[in-house]
Formats: sequence, C-alpha cells, structure tokens
Amino acid sequence: MTGFAGQYYISSIAICLTTLYVYLRRNKEFRLQGIIFILIALTELVAAIGGLFCEVFVLPGFSNLLLAKTGTYLYMTFHTVTSPIFCFYTMIIAGVNKKHTERFFLIFFAPATLNLLLIFQNIFTHNIFYFIEFTYRRSYLMSVLYVISAVYLVAAIYYLVRYHSVIANSTVIVLSGFMLCVCVSVLIQMVFPRILIETFMQSIVVLFILMTIENSSGLYDETTNVYNRRSFLMENLRSLENKVSYKIILLKIMNTRYYTKTFGYRFTQEVMQDIALWLSSISNRNWIYDCQNGIFAIMLYGKNQNHAKEIVDKIYKEFSSDWIIRNISISFQVQVCLARVPHDINSVENLIYLLDLNESKTENRVSIIREEQLRFMQRRTAIENALQKALQTNSLKVYYQPIWDCKADKIHSAEALVRLIDDDLGFIPPDEFIPVAEMNGTIAAIGQFVFEDACNLFATKKLKDIGIQFMEVNLSGVQFMHRSLPGIFASTLEHYKLSAQDVNLEISESAAVNKQETFQQTMKNLRNMKFKFSLDDYGTGYSNASYIFNMDFDIIKIDKTFLWEAEKKESAKIILRNTIRMIKEMGIKVIAEGVETKEQRDFIAGLGCDYCQGYFFCKPVPQEQFIEYVKKYNGIES
Repeated sequence: MTGFAGQYYISSIAICLTTLYVYLRRNKEFRLQGIIFILIALTELVAAIGGLFCEVFVLPGFSNLLLAKTGTYLYMTFHTVTSPIFCFYTMIIAGVNKKHTERFFLIFFAPATLNLLLIFQNIFTHNIFYFIEFTYRRSYLMSVLYVISAVYLVAAIYYLVRYHSVIANSTVIVLSGFMLCVCVSVLIQMVFPRILIETFMQSIVVLFILMTIENSSGLYDETTNVYNRRSFLMENLRSLENKVSYKIILLKIMNTRYYTKTFGYRFTQEVMQDIALWLSSISNRNWIYDCQNGIFAIMLYGKNQNHAKEIVDKIYKEFSSDWIIRNISISFQVQVCLARVPHDINSVENLIYLLDLNESKTENRVSIIREEQLRFMQRRTAIENALQKALQTNSLKVYYQPIWDCKADKIHSAEALVRLIDDDLGFIPPDEFIPVAEMNGTIAAIGQFVFEDACNLFATKKLKDIGIQFMEVNLSGVQFMHRSLPGIFASTLEHYKLSAQDVNLEISESAAVNKQETFQQTMKNLRNMKFKFSLDDYGTGYSNASYIFNMDFDIIKIDKTFLWEAEKKESAKIILRNTIRMIKEMGIKVIAEGVETKEQRDFIAGLGCDYCQGYFFCKPVPQEQFIEYVKKYNGIES
C-alpha cells in the first residue's frame, strides 16, 4: 500500500517509539543530556510520521493534498532541526555547554531558527518546495536548509575531535556513526530520490545511542541509586577540560567501618541509602555522587553555586545530631569540604587525591575543611608545574653526598640526590616533590635523569682515580613497574662505557616489600645484569628481616633515627648494636645515615659499621664542589 519508501518510515516510527518507551521506562529523572536525547528521538519520530503522510496521501485511493502537504511540512521542520539538536547533544557530552553564556546559544541556534523561518515562509512563497498536483518538487532555496544542517554537523565533528580525550571511545564511534549515516543517506537520496532512508538510518543510530551512550547501567551506584565515582570523575574531567568554574561539596562519613564491623555490611548499605536520599532532598539528585567508602559529592554549576554555603550549613546541622535507623541511634563523624574549581582543584589527579585523603578524625561530630586547609592542593599543583617545567628545560639538579669508609678513613662512594629549585617556589624538598612525581608519572623521567647524570659524572671525571668506587642512585618503587627499565639502564651504561658494578641501585624499605610480579621481575633482570642493591631507610616501619634479607641486598642503610635515638636511650643503643651485628653476620655491608658530629662518627664506627653518611662529612653538593671535597679529604692533589 505505502510503497518502498513508506516501509522505511514505518520502520523508523517503530524504532523511535521503542527507543522512547525503553528510555522513559528505564529512567525516572533526567539530566539535560537525557532531555536532549529524548528530543532527538521525538524529532526523528515526528519526521518519520510526516514522511509517512507524504507517501500515503499521494497514493490513489488515499490522495489528500492538504494532508500530504502537512506531512511534508512536518518532515521538513523536524528533520531540519535534528542537526542543531544533535550538535547540542554532542556539546553536552563533551561538557562544552557549561562554559558558554546564553548569548552564545542565541547565536548558536540562530541558523536553525533561520531554517524554521524559511520553512514557514514557504507556505506563501514556495521557494523551498512545492507540489504540482500530488508531485513533490524542490525549489531553489532548498540548498540553504542543507548547508545550514551541514554547518551543524561540521561543528559536531569539531567538538568530537577537539574533546575526544574526555569522551569514551565507544561514544565517539556511535556519534561519528550518526553523522556518517546522515551524510550517506543524503547522498543516496540525491542519486535515488525515491529511496527516502535518511530518517530510517538516523533512527537506527538513535537506537544505538540508547544502547551505548544512554545506557546508564555503569553510571549509577547500585546501592544508593545516585551517580557513582566513575561518573563523578568523568564529569569533572569534562568540566576541567572546558575550564568551567563550579563548586564541589564533599561529604566524608569517617566512621563507616565501625558500623560495618558492628552491625554488618547490609546495615551500612542501608545507612548509605538514607544519606543519599536525604542529600537528594536538599539538592538536585542528578548532581549527587556516591564516591564509595562513605564519601558523597555534590556538584554545583552556574547560579546553583550560590546555594553552596546553604547546603553545607544544612549538612552541618543534620549530622550534628543522631540519626535513627532500624531503631538504632547512629552518631556520625563527618568531614565536609567545599572546594572551588579550578581555584582550589584544577586537575582530576588533585580531586582523586582529595577523595582518597585519609584525614585524621576529630573530636567534633562534624568538621568543616576550610579554604586554608585546601592550600595543599594549590601547593601540589604548583609543584607539578615546577616539575614539568624542570623536565622540559632540563633544569633539575643532581647533588652528591660523600659516603665515608670507616676502616680506610676515606671517601669511598657517593649518593646522587635530585634537587628541584624553581624560580617561583624556590627550593622544593625531595620528600615533597617525589610523591607528586610518583603520582603524576614523571618519576621515571626524573629517575633516568639522575641515573644518566651519575653515570656521566663517574665516567667523564674518572672518579675511581680519586677513590670513588661506585655511585649510589635512588630508584622509586614506581620505576620498577616499568619493564623497559633494565634495557634503558643497559643502554646508558654502554654509552658511558661503564659496568653495572659502577652503580649501586638504592631502593627504600617501603618499596622493597612490593610483591607485585612486575616489580620482582624487574629487580631480577637488574640482578642478572650484575647490578648491586642497597636498601635505604632500614628501620622506618616496614622492617621484616626474614623477608628483606631474602632479597639479597649488598648494603643496608640504617635510618638516621636509629643513631639519634641511640644517643638518648640505652635500649635504642642496644637495638642499634645488635642490628649492625646481625646484618654484618649475614655478609651485608652497613651504612649509617645521619652522622652529624664527631662523637656520632666514632660511636658508629666503634659498633663495626662499614660506612657513614651525613652532614659531619658533607651535605649534598653540586658536582664540582663534591669533587673538590673528595680530593681534599682523600689527600689527592688537584
């Protein structure tokens, strides 16, 4: 009855109705993205209905020119607005919409408004399309509609390419498929005017969008039924990429473990459900996130930011008194943080750090983390920037600290220590910038920089001639997770014509207890290359002699606190003496750190220590100053 093209429209109507039914049944509340998706499905539905009218009411026995024209106007109107709506949908997914003003969107939708006006005026002018009896004909301004639609598609492509880093790959593929379908179907219809498949192909892609992009199964927390941690991080990633200003309220329930241990997991989950429900009563549920482990977040954009303090006050008041759940009185210990983005937080890494930060509990039921307590975030960001700049400009410094041989009374070796001195921040201590480097991934580049500098100094200055037997180079536990590390070190040694015995690799005690397969394999490979290992910071809290000594270290560096405590307490002196004796009986050399006075040097040497390191001999100094010191101490003429 309806012919070939009519069957496509009927199929499109069925697909769009199914899509809308499934989506509306599955979702009770909608963000802007969901509303625009519904709008896309509705425009495809009405366009398909209009197209069906065009086909049906020109057939013999059903002919009705008014209904045919009505169908054409419906099809043309709703088919034309699909491109700008789809482009706006792409903007929402990329997070671009949040940074633009109302004026921008007035300009953005101006071409689409022009299209609609052209279609409306066609009623009087027929310069877009017209009918000769029941035959549809295009007029000279039809191309304007297609050009404007094409502009929106080009804009959507731009947003996909520009912000692909913050959009899931599957989402990019589906949205690209939508645009490809539009282009292909238009070309088909230009060559074969009777094959009207534009709406059909687009409705197919709308169905795929439902199954992929709008599939919310992985976005919600199953217990609390609000958005989960992954959704929270992705939303922040998009907003940060677009340089949007907004506020985040973090609510941390500090004593969830206690209630889980006391009343069980299911009870705690019920508590989390009640908290999520209460938060939904004071804020939009669509901007509440369950970030796991009793941590909830609320994101506030635009004018909603003005309510941030009001929400914090409500949280403070509500959690200052007990909750009654299952007739059990629950006393929460809560921390609330109000952070401004990007003023307080300007990266997802900083946000993760804040989420996972184990704050110490306070005596107050509710404690508010104030602005001054967020300054560590700004400091961390400044250090990150300083690190990046130092790596790019090759301005990191390597200082060297001599290590003294107790028996020979000579400087025997040296430890290479990286230093970061920034133009704006000044000297940044290693214990401050190394953890940042480990977190943001720059530690591998820093480690290689230090290794290369130490090898270069050892080879070019012929340090063996002045008594230096080897260089101590620190390795981060993170570096061991790079399988390419042995190959990189081998290449560097070959370049400077050194052997692995010329460099001692030093790892901290906390890193040494790493049982991951990659860590252990990397260490084994370095061992096979004849590298020797020193264990740093022995005695700082991870000590397990039976495990650590099985790793076959060549040198154990006893942490400075051992020596300093031994000066104060007899018990600490006994522990230090027996620790040194135990290590030496295992055939391992001992270095005592933190030697700052002659008395400490004589004391530690008297206990049988092999080497000493500390400010009594020399602080870490630049290359030339180090060489001059070694020559002078070892009695070598310049």
